[in-house]
Amino acid sequence: MTCDELKALLAEYIGEGGEFVVEHREVVTVHVTGCPKCEVYVDTYSHTIRVAKALPKCGPLPAALEARLRTALAGHLPAEAAK
Repeated sequence: MTCDELKALLAEYIGEGGEFVVEHREVVTVHVTGCPKCEVYVDTYSHTIRVAKALPKCGPLPAALEARLRTALAGHLPAEAAK
């Protein structure tokens, strides 16, 4: 497994649904154990998810703020998320 392959599977690997195929989990775990960069990446990704889940929920953003954020992030988001 390459680092890029790991990144493509990371959401499923970290996910709570348990749908991740056991064989894939083992391959990812072996890669992370042997790759210091990916170990840090997975730890950081997991920590970010925990922090985001702990944040209080809020209502929708004001339209003007949402538009400014979308404009600022336009070059960094996949096309379907930028809409």
